Amino acid sequence: MMKVLFIYFLIFISFNSYTQESEFEIQKKIYSKSKIYNDPTVSITALYKMISLQPENLNLLDTLLREYIGVSRWPSAYMVSREILSNNPENLFALEVSCIALQNLGLKQESLNEYESLYLKTDRDDVLYTISFLQYELKNYNESINNLNILLEKNSIDSIKVNVNMNGNMTQQIAMKSQLHYLKGIIYEEKNDKENAKIQFNKAINLSPDFESAIKKLEK
Repeated sequence: MMKVLFIYFLIFISFNSYTQESEFEIQKKIYSKSKIYNDPTVSITALYKMISLQPENLNLLDTLLREYIGVSRWPSAYMVSREILSNNPENLFALEVSCIALQNLGLKQESLNEYESLYLKTDRDDVLYTISFLQYELKNYNESINNLNILLEKNSIDSIKVNVNMNGNMTQQIAMKSQLHYLKGIIYEEKNDKENAKIQFNKAINLSPDFESAIKKLEK
């Protein structure tokens, strides 16, 4: 009798495992089809079902994170990024998404803290610039200027161009160092230091002579 029960138990386990695998494959096909039809809602639903079937599969969380980024669902993207980081603190992609999500949610101080962690791990120039800009927005002017000065001393950004906004929803391409000088000028303006602000705006124009925003600052 015990032998028969044991056989039934093995059959049940095998059937249950087969059912789960079959369900996973079904959801995988649904996900693939939803990507073809550009239906993010169905994609996300299928991913959640796959995650429930294979909770140990961290690649599914990474895919879910990318889906949330694609539809700009920043609260959800942040929560998924934190779960990924709890399993793998060195996942730089998840850490960067955490930074961006907090920034898009308007949580500037929290975003700044995350960007500082990202910079310590990557030493990326664009991350340091974002840190400088957030410090400016938080009115941490001295810290912002210090970081802008660090960037301005780097030869690695000499040839880098960035796009900045102009009037009429247009953009223009300028030297990155022009933008750094421009931001320094804005900070000096906020500190009521008009002389140093003017110096920075002139430096910005020297590097990018058609830099509209800097030109307008000097015309005031």
